[in-house]
Amino acid sequence: MLANRRFQVLSVLIILAAQVLAQTYTDSPYSRFGVGQMAQPGFGKNRAMGGIGIALRDNNHINYLNPASCTALDTMSFLFDFGFMGNYINSKTSLGNDEYYGMNMDHLAMSFPITKWWFASVGVLPYSKVGYSIKEEDYDQNIGFIDYIYTGNGGINQLYLGTAVEFFNCFSLGANFKYLFGSIDLSRSVDFPLDANRSHAEIESRTIINDFLIDLGMQYSRDFSEKYNITLGIIFDNKTKVSAENRILKQNIFPGSPTPINDSTILDPTFILEETTIKGNIVIPTNLGAGLTFNYGKKIRFGVDYYVQDWTNSSFFNEDQPLTKSSSFHGGLEIIPDPEALKGYHKHIAFRLGGHYQNSYLQLQGEQLKDYGISFGVGLPLKNMKSSFNLAWEIGRRGTLENDLIREDYMFLSFSVTLYDFWFIKRKFD
Repeated sequence: MLANRRFQVLSVLIILAAQVLAQTYTDSPYSRFGVGQMAQPGFGKNRAMGGIGIALRDNNHINYLNPASCTALDTMSFLFDFGFMGNYINSKTSLGNDEYYGMNMDHLAMSFPITKWWFASVGVLPYSKVGYSIKEEDYDQNIGFIDYIYTGNGGINQLYLGTAVEFFNCFSLGANFKYLFGSIDLSRSVDFPLDANRSHAEIESRTIINDFLIDLGMQYSRDFSEKYNITLGIIFDNKTKVSAENRILKQNIFPGSPTPINDSTILDPTFILEETTIKGNIVIPTNLGAGLTFNYGKKIRFGVDYYVQDWTNSSFFNEDQPLTKSSSFHGGLEIIPDPEALKGYHKHIAFRLGGHYQNSYLQLQGEQLKDYGISFGVGLPLKNMKSSFNLAWEIGRRGTLENDLIREDYMFLSFSVTLYDFWFIKRKFD
């Protein structure tokens, strides 16, 4: 009865978190293309280890990057994970630079066994983020100074239900059933800063996404002795047409404010030129990933992941986008000095290090954008040694100054708490 109440409370928290995560924040001009800037992969532990997760198995952490991994959970335990992320971005061009700071809730998830061989996980987290504000200044002899202003905000979030089954104590199959939701708001306007009597044009676009997709995963884990273990993992996300709605508003805005002409008529300076709603699809291409993790007992863990996804022929309401084939490599290491020690808190601290290199899905001015960086962090065990506080710090660079593009130097700081508890136990009293 108590377990059911706890489950209901946590389910409500998941729904509330979905509303909070609907407001995602970033500041990157590159997020104006495609579905936006992809969210950082994984939770605190994954991020501190370079984003690996395809072959990662841990009974004390939730790893949604491969749904098959939740079979590593103990058959009578429950995990609850929530986290926040702070970010710093320094955008630099040949003309100057700009800085951005921000922090918001990052994820909320839980994982639990259903039977001895069937496990589940549910959570909400960002899928992509959009946020930018760009102003281009120009001058015309007949018109004067002109400002072209581009803004965007919003993003896509994902509510997932993962489930997995285990066979022969070494082979696991899993699937993430995802519901993508959110909106992307883009705006373009032309302004005349030194002429207050001139009207200016504005085009607003809102893309609303609400649809389902499925990710599949597999893991094979084998012990070669009492201490040595190797895990192989594969993930497959099938090509999916995500249903979406695009609302476009074109308007001409004249100087002044709404003025009443009589009791029934108000003169509005905003003149709507066109207002349309288009239903269509956003094609998310097939995503393939493979990973390998080597474990030396509970003391040392090293893993590598590789992803590939071809966005070249993806469509966004039949609009051309500067997208190409993306690929990424991730590597990570975790060391726990002495996980079996009976004394010495420091011996149970998990020290983590990682890095990644990505050929992103954006190709601008003939240049495919690169994204690379390093990460490190710690896992600090809490009272029962199975719960933990996880800290991850990522430092990286995206883009280039070549061909009049933008280079972004960024830092992400992730805080997350993983709570471990026994679940679905029937209490007996004599």
